[in-house]
Amino acid sequence: MSITSKRELFDRELQKLYHAEIEILDLHGDLADAAASDEVRTIFAGHEGDTVDQIDRIEEIFAVLDMEPREQGSPIMEGLIAEKDQFVVEVEDDDLRDLDVINIGMINERLEITLLDRLILLANELGFPESTTMNLEENRSEAQTALERMQEFLEYQHVS
Repeated sequence: MSITSKRELFDRELQKLYHAEIEILDLHGDLADAAASDEVRTIFAGHEGDTVDQIDRIEEIFAVLDMEPREQGSPIMEGLIAEKDQFVVEVEDDDLRDLDVINIGMINERLEITLLDRLILLANELGFPESTTMNLEENRSEAQTALERMQEFLEYQHVS
């Protein structure tokens, strides 16, 4: 399909975000299971409820825009999942395992923030209802908070 308008671009990006969030539910569970420390497991387990809320907000956007909720895969997300699968097999040292888990989580959150930034920009340009932008901004805020928690863990580990 050829994209010829900002609306079509928005629709595609929303479907990619929806797919990413659904994948993130499993990804965070896998990362929590792969973590060596309770602290890292808690970081990912604690974000599960946020991810469910984010999926609900995306489904609200689909409804407001009279769209059928639909996922569109992304090679970037599939690559991130492949990266997670590879590290689980290769990394045995607990400290390295936690570091790798956090790094994959941070890549994921940055990807999510980038998608949300693009969607917020397009939603504003397209004059979508305020609820659409508010839902996107709330999702972005939660992703930013999750990223900051992961960064704090790395900073603490570096100091220790």
